[in-house]
Amino acid sequence: MKKRLGYRLFKRYVRFWLDHVMYRHRYILGKENIPAIGDHCVIPANHQNAAIDPVAMVLSHPQPVHPYVLAMGGVFTWSKIINMIWDWVGMLPAFRMDFEGVDEALARTKYVIDFAAEKIKEGNPVMLFPEANHHVEHWMRVWQVGYLEIAFKAAEKMNFEQDVKIIPLGHHYSSYYGARGSYILHYGEPFSLQPYYEEYKEHPRTTMRKINPLLRDQVKGMMLYTDDLEHEGLYDFIRLSQVGIDHAKAQNVDPDYLPDRLKSDQEVFAKLDAGTARNPQKTEQLMQTWQAIRQVEDSLHLRQHAFEGARENLRKTGWCVCHTAISLLLHIILLPLWLFCLIPVGIFYYIPPMFMPGKEDPYYMVYTQSMQLIVSVLVFSPLFMIAGLLVFGLCWGWWWQAVVWILLWPAFGIFAWYNGSWMRQTFERLMMLTHRDKTKQMADLYDQLYRQTNDLINAE
Repeated sequence: MKKRLGYRLFKRYVRFWLDHVMYRHRYILGKENIPAIGDHCVIPANHQNAAIDPVAMVLSHPQPVHPYVLAMGGVFTWSKIINMIWDWVGMLPAFRMDFEGVDEALARTKYVIDFAAEKIKEGNPVMLFPEANHHVEHWMRVWQVGYLEIAFKAAEKMNFEQDVKIIPLGHHYSSYYGARGSYILHYGEPFSLQPYYEEYKEHPRTTMRKINPLLRDQVKGMMLYTDDLEHEGLYDFIRLSQVGIDHAKAQNVDPDYLPDRLKSDQEVFAKLDAGTARNPQKTEQLMQTWQAIRQVEDSLHLRQHAFEGARENLRKTGWCVCHTAISLLLHIILLPLWLFCLIPVGIFYYIPPMFMPGKEDPYYMVYTQSMQLIVSVLVFSPLFMIAGLLVFGLCWGWWWQAVVWILLWPAFGIFAWYNGSWMRQTFERLMMLTHRDKTKQMADLYDQLYRQTNDLINAE
């Protein structure tokens, strides 16, 4: 009981940081499909955002439920103490041939499958990622059938008398990077394995290969997906541009409400897929325009679509200059407060990514949010809480002031983030005002992008 109480308190602690500080909105679709206490089920999901995916999945379950998650085997080699933590929170090692080697992966996988099946038999859901790795594109790798091996093994442990269900889950994020975004967890319709028990006893591999694409297709329909990896970056740029916003509005959809926006973006991707297949030449022209926009944005140190956000104001030159000057003055006035709020939340945000390998590689950049959450929640936050109490309390006797300061950390962090974003917007507007020739070039390129996208989508 003590372990369960501690685990539930820990879940609340992590959920607060994930859903109220790091992210702005969490949407859980298909709540009726979330397993109840005692259900025998496996939950396979697409893998979009490194460690954030399993953390979000675990936190979406009711408090008494203790799900288990398969994670890459490498994290279990760090130390015995850390392994005890992984075991307590419910992590199981997934050994992959591409990483641990064929012999080691096969030798260890048998034990993991048996252990996970035992947990399912006990009524604990097991969650895993059949792709065996995350990625930064809107697509899915081929699904491995290990999750079905675990599910059927659990059924075998129960003499095939109890139904084991597969509950497919789709992830979608407004952004893989930064903070204060939104994310979706979509639980699909439970898939019963009971009708396949007899078939599995006779032909286990054939049965799993038969079921696997059915479940992958269900997840595919719950996420933003394209098979065209050559143009996926272009598609993503377009759906985040004014084109995607206008398409959502034309469907009477709020572009800021992620579940509805996902449906609209899925339609945009489908239209771009069809247009690209019909007209490769127009696609190539669109690619060239996109690359030109990226080059100008890089030369001005702008984020993607920063120009679109400021375009209307830039047309009113006098008003924009005045607005930028006032913003600069306010930044100077607020600078001491902003710097104060960065202590210690700025450390939580900026320090963890420094320890990541290949920080410029998009594959590793997707670890940024995971590192910020895990290291800050498990290491920095507790350490700074203790240090703050000791310094303020023991040294100066400011016990209640220290407690208030700690309780205000989330508010400080949110203010620091939005003020920092505002500072970035002011800098970008200043760059566009002082480089009018490139700003004019950017306007022409975006107009060209809109026209070419419309031609591609509507061409017969």
